[in-house]
Amino acid sequence: MATSIAKLVEYTNIRWNPDWCKRCLICVEACPRQALVLKDDAIIEVGHCDRTGLCQRLCPDLAIEVMEPRSKEGRR
Repeated sequence: MATSIAKLVEYTNIRWNPDWCKRCLICVEACPRQALVLKDDAIIEVGHCDRTGLCQRLCPDLAIEVMEPRSKEGRR
């Protein structure tokens, strides 16, 4: 049995898994900064993300993750 590796899309502040996402728009509606949009069947980060984590906490599919900011040395 082959296991599939999750295909993640990494933006500046979030990591999104299109295979797990059902495009319910909960993350888009929950964002207080309106930093997420659905465009061309993909959740896109359009900026102004302040990493509140509401999108991640409310996603019923665990398809979105708020990433930690990189340190000045380039490590997370």
